[in-house]
Amino acid sequence: MASLKEVTARIRAACSKGIQARVALEQVEDLTREAHDMVARALAGARCLEPDMAQVLAAFQRVVDGCKGHLWPLLNAAVKDAENIADRLSADNSAPRQPQPPSVRQPDSGNPPAVPVEQVERLRRELPPPVMPGTGQKTRGYLLGADGTAQPVVSGRDDDAAEADRRLRDMGMPRKSARTGDVEIKLAARMVRDGIRHATVLINNEPCAGPFGCDTLVPILLPEGATITVHGTTEQGEPIRKRYAGGARPWWR
Repeated sequence: MASLKEVTARIRAACSKGIQARVALEQVEDLTREAHDMVARALAGARCLEPDMAQVLAAFQRVVDGCKGHLWPLLNAAVKDAENIADRLSADNSAPRQPQPPSVRQPDSGNPPAVPVEQVERLRRELPPPVMPGTGQKTRGYLLGADGTAQPVVSGRDDDAAEADRRLRDMGMPRKSARTGDVEIKLAARMVRDGIRHATVLINNEPCAGPFGCDTLVPILLPEGATITVHGTTEQGEPIRKRYAGGARPWWR
């Protein structure tokens, strides 16, 4: 019979496999979303094909929704429960935690550089508690580099927020957004100004929705081909992930 230490190590290895599966699921979601947007742009204005286009776009969207709305929560819960079991066994046996294997790095194919999952999860544990709506708490986190660097970021008014205001005004947005101090929008404005194509950020909050929020304005601010990957946290402390792709048409035009 395997020792308690061996059982714990096997569970840790299973958790690592679960995290690798999450990386693969992220890629499925990203590629499907890109396929959706490419079809939508290619067939924009083709009225004779509207029924067919709607069917194709709906199919792509179901895949995206299935990843983030069903498979992601299931996988996160499974990994979390397995880690809790391993932690209890480690406490009982005083066994050191086994290091997770490095994430598999794919050859460069023009996609955003991968930030190691281990780095994301390690820094996530260092974040303040999740931001609760209506409390006025600032969003805090890290701008992550594929080389292991982590630059602290915080929401609020600064030069990047002013840059976002200026760019959106120049694009003809009908009124000023109150969310340009958000980490994601400020990062998008900085990327445009500095010629950065891809960025990954970890925050203790969720990206905001609505016509003047991050979900809408970040893809509008970013040029086509640029991306921001956001590793966020829900009010309940659950990890979420979202990737914004640039080139979206402003809704006010």
